[in-house]
Amino acid sequence: YRSVRFEIEVLDKVNFQGSAVVNYTEREIPYTRIIEHKHFNYGAQNKTVISMEYPMECGYDSEPFYPINDIKNNAIYDRYKNLVQAERNVIFGGRLGCYKYYDMDRTIAAALEACQSEFLN
Repeated sequence: YRSVRFEIEVLDKVNFQGSAVVNYTEREIPYTRIIEHKHFNYGAQNKTVISMEYPMECGYDSEPFYPINDIKNNAIYDRYKNLVQAERNVIFGGRLGCYKYYDMDRTIAAALEACQSEFLN
């Protein structure tokens, strides 16, 4: 997995980017996303708060956010997936449990599919 480091700034301006979330994919830009929090709640404050997300290696002291789907890591995941077959009364889901990157719509759909499979079949 890789992780994310957040840098938070309070800016002395009403509006920074005009949107809650802007993603950045350019190689030259060190962060991947800027979140301007007031746009989630229609804030009207004179200042604004932004969070910049910087990708980073995932270590023992950092939270895993995104899987790195390469041959080596997928082989490790396959071994864990085989071990899961022996487990009872446990549902593995989400990015960590399924070793997939999910957008929110797929996250919700996968959770509903898991519930349907578990409780309706």
